[in-house]
Amino acid sequence: MSDNRVDWFGFALNKGLHLLEEFTQGITLPSWLAPLSMVGVLAALIKLIPSIEKGSFLAGIGGYLLLGLLIVNVIALSIFVYLPGKLVTFKSRSVSRTRLTLMRLLLMGVVVMLRDMIKVALHLAFDLVILLLTALTYPSRQNEQPLNLQGC
Repeated sequence: MSDNRVDWFGFALNKGLHLLEEFTQGITLPSWLAPLSMVGVLAALIKLIPSIEKGSFLAGIGGYLLLGLLIVNVIALSIFVYLPGKLVTFKSRSVSRTRLTLMRLLLMGVVVMLRDMIKVALHLAFDLVILLLTALTYPSRQNEQPLNLQGC
């Protein structure tokens, strides 16, 4: 990955973590939805970031799992906002804008991931077509006569 891409990824991750922190502090949840509050998960992810940057394999796996859990929580809480009964309420208007920014950031990540998956799928399909064409145009071995070595 080029340095420019790493810088943009670091910026997006940092911005996303700050938005998540603002979002979790700006919502009120009923007691039965308290496990979705994300405060502990976010704190654990922030504590893992230095180990991830050092290249720890287990910290990287844990970071990906925590990040996935945070994404699922944000999507769930965003859906709960629209359900009747106001399960999730915002303390201010800025938290609502933060949620929209988080959802846009997630959408951009999904678009980038899908683009990369389509590239890999097309590359694999091209390789399989070339392999199939090579196999179909390869000369058969049934016509070959065995070499007669008695004359040498």
